[in-house]
Amino acid sequence: MISRISRRGTTVVAWSLSVLLLVALVAATLSVLALRRQHTRDEDRAAAMQAARQLALDFTTYDYGTWDADAKRVLDDSTGQFKEEFASGSNSVKTEVVTNKATSKGDVKEAAVVSNDKDSAQVLVIVNAVVTNTAAKDGVERRYRIKLDMVRESNRWLTADFQVVG
Repeated sequence: MISRISRRGTTVVAWSLSVLLLVALVAATLSVLALRRQHTRDEDRAAAMQAARQLALDFTTYDYGTWDADAKRVLDDSTGQFKEEFASGSNSVKTEVVTNKATSKGDVKEAAVVSNDKDSAQVLVIVNAVVTNTAAKDGVERRYRIKLDMVRESNRWLTADFQVVG
């Protein structure tokens, strides 16, 4: 009789320990998955913000002598409506930039992701730029607050909308 009770107690203890081990493994697996998702979200935010910073810098940095290459950098990192609008207006802007021998040197001061998911993000960027032209040979400092809507296409973050908001 004692051996049955002791066997039964051993079985209950072994079963209980197995259940506890299984619960611990499930909890550890769920924690690892949650950490991995958070890490992926953090990487997505950082990548979207870096792409937005670069586009804002490219948009505010140009030289009348290299306008075509400067505009191409913006177009290469754009998509959708913004790309269409920039492409359609680029030639008239080029005429003004070349005629006035304009240059602009942008400097990104701040950037922050306002919202994001795995395939889109909205980023605010603050850029200071020194603009020179035939009327302002010493340069004039301009400050831009820019809202960029970013989308992921083929594993690249591209600008779909660009608005100067202040």
